[in-house]
Amino acid sequence: MNLRRKRLRLASSIFMCVGLLMTTACSLGPSDLPSLGGGVSGGYQINLEFPSALNLPDGAHLVLDGVRIGEVSSVEVDGDVVNVTAAVESESRIPRDVQGIIRQDTLLGDTYIALQSGTGPGTGGFFGPEETIPVSQTVAPPQLEDTMAVLAYFVNGGTIQRIQDTMRRVNRVMPAAQDVRNLASVVATDLDDLSDNVDQVDRTIEGLASTSKSIAGHTGTLAEVFQPRESHAGVYYWERFSRDFTGHLSIVLPNVGSVFEGGLWLVPMLNILADSGQAVRNTWDQAAPTSIVLADFLREKVLPFAENPRVDIRSVTVEGGADVTKDVENALRILGAVR
Repeated sequence: MNLRRKRLRLASSIFMCVGLLMTTACSLGPSDLPSLGGGVSGGYQINLEFPSALNLPDGAHLVLDGVRIGEVSSVEVDGDVVNVTAAVESESRIPRDVQGIIRQDTLLGDTYIALQSGTGPGTGGFFGPEETIPVSQTVAPPQLEDTMAVLAYFVNGGTIQRIQDTMRRVNRVMPAAQDVRNLASVVATDLDDLSDNVDQVDRTIEGLASTSKSIAGHTGTLAEVFQPRESHAGVYYWERFSRDFTGHLSIVLPNVGSVFEGGLWLVPMLNILADSGQAVRNTWDQAAPTSIVLADFLREKVLPFAENPRVDIRSVTVEGGADVTKDVENALRILGAVR
Protein backbone atom coordinates (compact mmCIF):
# COMPACT_ATOMS: atom_id res chain seq x y z
CA MET A 1 0.00 0.00 0.00
CA ASN A 2 2.83 2.38 0.89
CA LEU A 3 4.65 1.50 -2.34
CA ARG A 4 1.56 2.30 -4.32
CA ARG A 5 1.25 5.71 -2.67
CA LYS A 6 4.92 6.47 -3.34
CA ARG A 7 4.49 5.69 -7.02
CA LEU A 8 1.40 7.89 -7.21
CA ARG A 9 3.24 10.77 -5.55
CA LEU A 10 6.21 10.35 -7.90
CA ALA A 11 3.97 10.37 -10.97
CA SER A 12 2.14 13.46 -9.69
CA SER A 13 5.43 15.26 -9.10
CA ILE A 14 6.71 14.40 -12.59
CA PHE A 15 3.44 15.53 -14.16
CA MET A 16 3.57 18.85 -12.27
CA CYS A 17 7.18 19.45 -13.34
CA VAL A 18 6.37 18.74 -16.99
CA GLY A 19 3.36 21.07 -16.80
CA LEU A 20 5.42 23.88 -15.27
CA LEU A 21 8.13 23.37 -17.90
CA MET A 22 5.63 23.50 -20.77
CA THR A 23 3.98 26.60 -19.30
CA THR A 24 7.35 28.31 -19.03
CA ALA A 25 8.26 27.33 -22.61
CA CYS A 26 5.02 28.81 -23.92
CA SER A 27 5.90 32.16 -22.38
CA LEU A 28 9.12 32.36 -24.45
CA GLY A 29 9.12 34.26 -27.77
CA PRO A 30 11.67 35.04 -30.48
CA SER A 31 12.52 38.30 -28.73
CA ASP A 32 13.54 36.38 -25.59
CA LEU A 33 16.22 34.44 -27.45
CA PRO A 34 19.75 35.87 -27.48
CA SER A 35 20.76 37.83 -30.59
CA LEU A 36 23.23 36.21 -32.95
CA GLY A 37 24.86 39.59 -33.56
CA GLY A 38 25.93 39.89 -29.96
CA GLY A 39 23.52 42.71 -29.09
CA VAL A 40 24.37 46.36 -28.44
CA SER A 41 25.87 47.51 -25.16
CA GLY A 42 26.50 51.05 -24.04
CA GLY A 43 24.68 52.65 -26.96
CA TYR A 44 21.60 54.80 -27.32
CA GLN A 45 18.10 54.25 -28.60
CA ILE A 46 16.40 55.78 -31.62
CA ASN A 47 12.84 55.44 -32.90
CA LEU A 48 11.70 54.82 -36.46
CA GLU A 49 8.16 55.18 -37.77
CA PHE A 50 7.04 52.89 -40.62
CA PRO A 51 3.67 52.65 -42.40
CA SER A 52 4.02 48.88 -42.13
CA ALA A 53 6.61 46.67 -40.47
CA LEU A 54 5.62 43.38 -42.11
CA ASN A 55 7.20 40.64 -39.93
CA LEU A 56 10.14 42.62 -38.57
CA PRO A 57 11.33 40.68 -35.49
CA ASP A 58 13.05 41.96 -32.39
CA GLY A 59 16.81 41.74 -32.75
CA ALA A 60 16.76 42.50 -36.49
CA HIS A 61 19.87 44.29 -37.71
CA LEU A 62 20.00 48.05 -38.21
CA VAL A 63 22.31 48.75 -41.17
CA LEU A 64 23.60 52.19 -42.24
CA ASP A 65 25.04 52.30 -45.79
CA GLY A 66 25.86 48.59 -45.62
CA VAL A 67 27.40 48.66 -42.12
CA ARG A 68 25.63 47.15 -39.08
CA ILE A 69 25.27 49.81 -36.38
CA GLY A 70 22.61 48.31 -34.10
CA GLU A 71 19.55 46.13 -33.79
CA VAL A 72 15.81 46.39 -33.22
CA SER A 73 14.72 46.41 -29.59
CA SER A 74 10.93 46.45 -29.93
CA VAL A 75 8.14 46.85 -32.49
CA GLU A 76 4.85 48.43 -31.43
CA VAL A 77 1.77 49.59 -33.34
CA ASP A 78 0.98 53.24 -32.59
CA GLY A 79 -2.15 54.34 -34.45
CA ASP A 80 -1.55 54.46 -38.20
CA VAL A 81 2.19 53.83 -37.91
CA VAL A 82 4.47 51.18 -36.50
CA ASN A 83 6.95 52.51 -33.97
CA VAL A 84 10.24 50.61 -34.12
CA THR A 85 12.76 51.15 -31.34
CA ALA A 86 16.36 50.33 -32.20
CA ALA A 87 19.52 50.26 -30.09
CA VAL A 88 22.44 52.02 -31.82
CA GLU A 89 26.10 51.63 -30.98
CA SER A 90 27.54 54.62 -29.16
CA GLU A 91 30.19 55.39 -31.81
CA SER A 92 27.66 55.37 -34.67
CA ARG A 93 25.81 58.50 -35.74
CA ILE A 94 22.78 58.60 -38.03
CA PRO A 95 22.51 61.65 -40.36
CA ARG A 96 19.21 63.51 -40.58
CA ASP A 97 18.96 63.11 -44.37
CA VAL A 98 18.71 59.34 -44.00
CA GLN A 99 15.95 57.18 -45.46
CA GLY A 100 14.92 53.91 -43.85
CA ILE A 101 13.49 50.85 -45.52
CA ILE A 102 12.76 47.33 -44.30
CA ARG A 103 14.55 44.86 -46.57
CA GLN A 104 14.78 41.15 -47.09
CA ASP A 105 17.62 40.14 -49.41
CA THR A 106 16.13 36.76 -50.28
CA LEU A 107 12.67 35.24 -50.17
CA LEU A 108 13.47 33.34 -46.96
CA GLY A 109 16.20 35.65 -45.71
CA ASP A 110 16.29 37.66 -42.50
CA THR A 111 14.45 40.97 -42.41
CA TYR A 112 16.44 44.05 -41.40
CA ILE A 113 16.26 47.85 -41.48
CA ALA A 114 18.49 49.54 -44.07
CA LEU A 115 19.34 53.22 -43.67
CA GLN A 116 20.61 55.12 -46.72
CA SER A 117 22.18 58.49 -46.11
CA GLY A 118 21.74 61.37 -48.54
CA THR A 119 18.40 60.12 -49.93
CA GLY A 120 15.93 61.50 -47.40
CA PRO A 121 14.30 64.94 -47.19
CA GLY A 122 16.01 65.83 -43.91
CA THR A 123 18.57 68.59 -43.43
CA GLY A 124 22.12 68.39 -42.12
CA GLY A 125 23.15 67.13 -38.72
CA PHE A 126 22.63 63.85 -36.88
CA PHE A 127 19.85 62.23 -34.87
CA GLY A 128 20.36 62.19 -31.14
CA PRO A 129 19.27 59.67 -28.51
CA GLU A 130 15.53 59.02 -28.23
CA GLU A 131 14.83 61.04 -31.41
CA THR A 132 12.48 59.71 -34.06
CA ILE A 133 12.97 59.21 -37.77
CA PRO A 134 9.53 60.24 -39.08
CA VAL A 135 7.37 58.18 -41.39
CA SER A 136 8.11 60.66 -44.22
CA GLN A 137 11.69 59.34 -44.25
CA THR A 138 10.82 55.64 -44.24
CA VAL A 139 9.50 53.28 -46.89
CA ALA A 140 7.18 50.37 -46.19
CA PRO A 141 8.36 47.05 -47.60
CA PRO A 142 6.33 45.39 -50.34
CA GLN A 143 3.97 42.74 -49.08
CA LEU A 144 5.17 39.21 -49.77
CA GLU A 145 1.68 38.26 -50.91
CA ASP A 146 1.69 41.08 -53.47
CA THR A 147 5.11 40.03 -54.73
CA MET A 148 4.00 36.43 -55.12
CA ALA A 149 0.80 37.58 -56.86
CA VAL A 150 2.77 39.67 -59.35
CA LEU A 151 5.15 36.77 -59.97
CA ALA A 152 2.26 34.35 -60.43
CA TYR A 153 0.55 36.73 -62.87
CA PHE A 154 3.80 37.07 -64.79
CA VAL A 155 4.21 33.31 -65.06
CA ASN A 156 0.57 32.34 -65.61
CA GLY A 157 -0.69 35.47 -67.34
CA GLY A 158 0.78 34.57 -70.72
CA THR A 159 3.70 36.99 -70.63
CA ILE A 160 6.29 34.28 -71.21
CA GLN A 161 4.15 32.79 -73.99
CA ARG A 162 3.87 36.19 -75.65
CA ILE A 163 7.63 36.63 -75.45
CA GLN A 164 8.10 33.23 -77.07
CA ASP A 165 5.60 34.11 -79.81
CA THR A 166 7.41 37.38 -80.42
CA MET A 167 10.76 35.64 -80.72
CA ARG A 168 9.19 33.06 -83.04
CA ARG A 169 7.83 35.80 -85.31
CA VAL A 170 11.19 37.56 -85.28
CA ASN A 171 12.88 34.31 -86.30
CA ARG A 172 10.40 33.88 -89.16
CA VAL A 173 10.97 37.35 -90.61
CA MET A 174 14.72 37.23 -90.17
CA PRO A 175 16.69 35.99 -93.19
CA ALA A 176 18.47 32.67 -93.24
CA ALA A 177 21.73 32.31 -91.35
CA GLN A 178 23.72 32.10 -94.59
CA ASP A 179 22.13 35.32 -95.85
CA VAL A 180 22.99 37.02 -92.58
CA ARG A 181 26.59 35.83 -92.94
CA ASN A 182 26.70 37.16 -96.51
CA LEU A 183 25.26 40.47 -95.38
CA ALA A 184 27.78 40.67 -92.54
CA SER A 185 30.57 39.89 -95.00
CA VAL A 186 29.42 42.65 -97.35
CA VAL A 187 29.12 45.12 -94.48
CA ALA A 188 32.59 44.14 -93.23
CA THR A 189 34.00 44.66 -96.74
CA ASP A 190 32.30 48.05 -97.00
CA LEU A 191 33.59 49.11 -93.60
CA ASP A 192 37.09 47.94 -94.52
CA ASP A 193 36.92 49.91 -97.77
CA LEU A 194 35.59 52.90 -95.85
CA SER A 195 38.49 52.68 -93.42
CA ASP A 196 40.91 52.65 -96.37
CA ASN A 197 39.32 55.82 -97.76
CA VAL A 198 38.95 57.88 -94.63
CA ASP A 199 40.70 60.76 -96.38
CA GLN A 200 37.84 60.98 -98.88
CA VAL A 201 35.33 60.96 -96.05
CA ASP A 202 37.33 63.74 -94.41
CA ARG A 203 37.22 65.76 -97.63
CA THR A 204 33.46 65.24 -97.85
CA ILE A 205 32.99 66.37 -94.27
CA GLU A 206 35.27 69.35 -94.86
CA GLY A 207 33.23 70.26 -97.94
CA LEU A 208 30.01 70.06 -95.94
CA ALA A 209 31.59 72.14 -93.20
CA SER A 210 32.70 74.75 -95.75
CA THR A 211 29.21 74.80 -97.24
CA SER A 212 27.64 75.26 -93.82
CA LYS A 213 30.11 78.06 -93.06
CA SER A 214 29.26 79.73 -96.35
CA ILE A 215 25.56 79.46 -95.59
CA ALA A 216 26.18 80.78 -92.09
CA GLY A 217 28.02 83.74 -93.63
CA HIS A 218 25.00 84.59 -95.78
CA THR A 219 22.30 84.14 -93.18
CA GLY A 220 21.36 87.77 -93.59
CA THR A 221 20.72 87.33 -97.30
CA LEU A 222 18.80 84.09 -96.76
CA ALA A 223 16.74 85.68 -94.00
CA GLU A 224 15.91 88.56 -96.32
CA VAL A 225 14.94 86.20 -99.15
CA PHE A 226 12.72 84.01 -96.97
CA GLN A 227 11.06 86.79 -95.04
CA PRO A 228 7.30 86.53 -94.38
CA ARG A 229 4.77 87.67 -96.91
CA GLU A 230 4.29 90.92 -95.05
CA SER A 231 7.91 91.87 -95.81
CA HIS A 232 8.36 93.66 -99.15
CA ALA A 233 11.99 92.51 -99.49
CA GLY A 234 11.15 88.82 -99.88
CA VAL A 235 8.23 89.55 -102.22
CA TYR A 236 10.44 91.80 -104.35
CA TYR A 237 13.16 89.11 -104.63
CA TRP A 238 10.82 86.34 -105.75
CA GLU A 239 9.00 88.68 -108.12
CA ARG A 240 12.31 89.62 -109.77
CA PHE A 241 13.37 85.96 -109.87
CA SER A 242 10.16 84.84 -111.60
CA ARG A 243 10.34 87.71 -114.09
CA ASP A 244 13.98 87.03 -114.99
CA PHE A 245 13.40 83.28 -115.23
CA THR A 246 10.39 83.61 -117.54
CA GLY A 247 12.26 86.24 -119.56
CA HIS A 248 15.17 83.90 -120.26
CA LEU A 249 12.80 81.01 -120.90
CA SER A 250 10.86 83.08 -123.44
CA ILE A 251 14.12 83.65 -125.31
CA VAL A 252 15.13 79.99 -125.26
CA LEU A 253 11.81 78.50 -126.38
CA PRO A 254 11.55 80.36 -129.75
CA ASN A 255 15.10 79.29 -130.57
CA VAL A 256 14.16 75.69 -129.88
CA GLY A 257 11.11 76.11 -132.09
CA SER A 258 13.23 77.50 -134.93
CA VAL A 259 15.45 74.43 -134.73
CA PHE A 260 12.43 72.16 -135.13
CA GLU A 261 11.05 74.28 -137.98
CA GLY A 262 14.35 74.44 -139.86
CA GLY A 263 15.09 70.78 -139.39
CA LEU A 264 12.32 69.39 -141.60
CA TRP A 265 14.95 68.28 -144.13
CA LEU A 266 16.23 65.82 -141.53
CA VAL A 267 12.97 63.83 -141.55
CA PRO A 268 13.83 61.55 -144.54
CA MET A 269 17.27 60.84 -143.13
CA LEU A 270 15.79 60.01 -139.75
CA ASN A 271 13.29 57.65 -141.39
CA ILE A 272 16.13 55.86 -143.21
CA LEU A 273 18.10 55.63 -139.98
CA ALA A 274 15.03 54.15 -138.31
CA ASP A 275 14.70 51.50 -141.05
CA SER A 276 18.43 50.75 -140.83
CA GLY A 277 18.18 50.40 -137.09
CA GLN A 278 15.27 48.02 -137.49
CA ALA A 279 17.26 45.91 -139.97
CA VAL A 280 20.24 45.84 -137.63
CA ARG A 281 17.91 44.85 -134.82
CA ASN A 282 16.49 41.97 -136.89
CA THR A 283 19.99 40.83 -137.78
CA TRP A 284 20.96 41.00 -134.13
CA ASP A 285 17.91 38.97 -133.14
CA GLN A 286 18.81 36.26 -135.70
CA ALA A 287 22.48 36.26 -134.79
CA ALA A 288 22.11 33.52 -132.19
CA PRO A 289 20.60 30.78 -134.41
CA THR A 290 22.80 31.84 -137.35
CA SER A 291 25.91 31.58 -135.22
CA ILE A 292 24.92 28.03 -134.25
CA VAL A 293 24.55 26.99 -137.91
CA LEU A 294 27.86 28.67 -138.79
CA ALA A 295 29.63 26.95 -135.92
CA ASP A 296 28.29 23.56 -137.02
CA PHE A 297 29.42 24.19 -140.61
CA LEU A 298 32.93 25.17 -139.55
CA ARG A 299 33.24 22.33 -137.05
CA GLU A 300 31.80 19.55 -139.25
CA LYS A 301 32.80 20.62 -142.77
CA VAL A 302 35.58 23.17 -143.05
CA LEU A 303 37.88 22.08 -140.22
CA PRO A 304 37.86 18.33 -141.13
CA PHE A 305 38.61 19.19 -144.79
CA ALA A 306 41.42 21.54 -143.76
CA GLU A 307 43.00 18.81 -141.64
CA ASN A 308 42.73 16.10 -144.38
CA PRO A 309 41.86 17.63 -147.80
CA ARG A 310 40.42 14.86 -150.06
CA VAL A 311 37.42 14.09 -152.26
CA ASP A 312 35.57 10.81 -151.83
CA ILE A 313 34.18 9.81 -155.27
CA ARG A 314 31.72 6.99 -154.91
CA SER A 315 30.61 6.50 -158.56
CA VAL A 316 30.87 8.07 -162.04
CA THR A 317 28.16 7.48 -164.63
CA VAL A 318 27.61 8.73 -168.17
CA GLU A 319 24.51 9.35 -170.18
CA GLY A 320 22.65 6.14 -170.50
CA GLY A 321 23.48 4.99 -166.97
CA ALA A 322 26.75 3.19 -167.74
CA ASP A 323 29.14 3.08 -164.78
CA VAL A 324 32.62 4.32 -165.79
CA THR A 325 34.03 4.64 -162.29
CA LYS A 326 36.80 2.10 -163.00
CA ASP A 327 37.89 3.88 -166.17
CA VAL A 328 37.98 7.27 -164.45
CA GLU A 329 39.99 5.77 -161.60
CA ASN A 330 42.59 4.40 -164.05
CA ALA A 331 42.80 7.73 -165.86
CA LEU A 332 43.26 9.67 -162.61
CA ARG A 333 45.87 7.20 -161.42
CA ILE A 334 47.80 7.69 -164.69
CA LEU A 335 47.64 11.45 -164.09
CA GLY A 336 48.84 10.99 -160.49
CA ALA A 337 45.66 12.34 -158.89
CA VAL A 338 44.78 9.05 -157.23
CA ARG A 339 47.03 7.03 -155.01
